[in-house]
Amino acid sequence: MKTTSYVLLSALLFCTYTFDKTDPSNSKIDDFNDSGYIFNVNVTKINSQYSDIPSAVFRDKLVIVSSKKIGAIGSGKDKVTNLPYTNLFCTDISNNNGDFSVPILFSRILNSRGNEGQVSFSPDQHTIYYTKSKRKNSENYQMYLATLEKDSYGNWVNHTPLNFNSDEHSVETPHVSYDGQYLYFSSNMEGGLGGFDIYKAKINSNGSVGAPVNLGPTINTEMDEKYPHTSLDGGELFFSSNGHEGQGGFDIFISNDYGNMEYAIPRNLGIIVNSIRDDIAFTLINDDNGVFASNAGNVGLRFNMYKFNARAIYQNLEGIIFKENDEILADITVSLYDNNGNELERQVTGKDGTYRFKVRPFVSYQIKTSKEGYEDGVIIFQSKDTNLNLAYKEDLELSPDGTLSKK
Repeated sequence: MKTTSYVLLSALLFCTYTFDKTDPSNSKIDDFNDSGYIFNVNVTKINSQYSDIPSAVFRDKLVIVSSKKIGAIGSGKDKVTNLPYTNLFCTDISNNNGDFSVPILFSRILNSRGNEGQVSFSPDQHTIYYTKSKRKNSENYQMYLATLEKDSYGNWVNHTPLNFNSDEHSVETPHVSYDGQYLYFSSNMEGGLGGFDIYKAKINSNGSVGAPVNLGPTINTEMDEKYPHTSLDGGELFFSSNGHEGQGGFDIFISNDYGNMEYAIPRNLGIIVNSIRDDIAFTLINDDNGVFASNAGNVGLRFNMYKFNARAIYQNLEGIIFKENDEILADITVSLYDNNGNELERQVTGKDGTYRFKVRPFVSYQIKTSKEGYEDGVIIFQSKDTNLNLAYKEDLELSPDGTLSKK
């Protein structure tokens, strides 16, 4: 169960985010931030007197779910939120002032008389996965997919409900992974761990969606988990939860995805991002920027959008390669690979047998060795701390048969 910590309420104004590839210098991390990033946050200038929540990027525009009115009186109020029914708007991601442009209506085709919910797009942006609820049951969202008519800007056609929709449960907050292979979403469908859980489903080659799979108890709790969003490389999952320990209400968390449904214990993004109220809809715009929403400081359920910048923490990993007889191995090629099998860095040891790499917190790596007369060796290294000044010492022993082990 999430506990409330009333700390630094004045620090709840939020940020534009950069996954910078340089080390943070002279930076401090608040005691609640164990995300592996240092955040800087600023409120956007396009927030209205109504609720504004970021959703997804489409053709260099940010799509927003907003209860701002269309026309003088709008289409009435949702009795649950006491705000106008939500619609989809979009804004140019950057203008001359370094902020977003004035939002305009995203699509009249997708508009209904009820609430329009979160959306997501396939990587080629030819398929949209969208959610909406009806007035008679405004808290029950259902998900649909549609395709973009060829050579059109926004003529969505072939609207199809997904096969796990039901009047008995809500299907919300879709997110398509950046490789287009999986659809993530949140639902309170029967068989979950309690409240809303996060699920993933395989996206087939024709755009249809397979059976949903619950992400399990590491991510989901007996409370609510919503707004899944994956990093560009798929190695990190961001989501909002009021079940994991945080500052209060919904906090935004990060978990490393190690593959095969294995996730690291979720970590809080800290008080620069999270407040004692609800912080939701963490959305990446590109490698360097993103947005999220919070109702901190607002009365009722009204959300404002914030843009963020985040710099990744890097730490030192170093060691010496030895033979079985404790002699130092020189002229050996040592390579560092990420969890997806991508080579990040390669070096050749000198006479001292030393290797040095930069690593990220809470990431699983492979260290591989290659040398004439030896079989190739490989060993797993797991970083487990966010300390800026941490240096890992990993001396390794390589056998001619390729066995690579810690000394």
